[in-house]
Amino acid sequence: MSATITLVPIGVVEEEVLSHVGTALTEVFGRQVEMVAPLPSPDYAYNEHRRQYLAGAVLAQLRKCRFPGEGVLGIVDVDLYAPNLNFVFGQASVRGREAVIALTRLRQSFYGLPEEKDLLLARAVKEAVHELGHVYGLSHCPDARCVMHFSNSLRDTDFKSYQFCVACRTRILEVPH
Repeated sequence: MSATITLVPIGVVEEEVLSHVGTALTEVFGRQVEMVAPLPSPDYAYNEHRRQYLAGAVLAQLRKCRFPGEGVLGIVDVDLYAPNLNFVFGQASVRGREAVIALTRLRQSFYGLPEEKDLLLARAVKEAVHELGHVYGLSHCPDARCVMHFSNSLRDTDFKSYQFCVACRTRILEVPH
């Protein structure tokens, strides 16, 4: 498996978001990031009752596509959820290579506020690094500034860094890639 991260737009995703996230992933993980052609919108994951998309179904689709690279990150602009949770900003496969992040709840406009592009880009990077951190074997971190800290709200996401704390950086360097 090559030392790359594959970036997969799912449905319509702004080029600026993809480019910004890709550049940040190269910086943080020291890996080449390759983008593939977009997958169609994840209509197969839609739950009409919840008016949301099941993150696990999107991860399963990414797994089926068998993309190259040691990590695969899907980016989608829909509202994702996981069983027993109201929503998720992203999710990673357990013991897999796939992760997905959702942009919808990272946007200020979702909450009726004026859109802030820089804030969206910063949040997208943090969620991307966080979910790929899980792919590379990291769990949640108690350090509220570490990118691996669990985000229960956007306040948590906005507070933390897009970088790993010293302890998580050490653990991720120990993981064979």
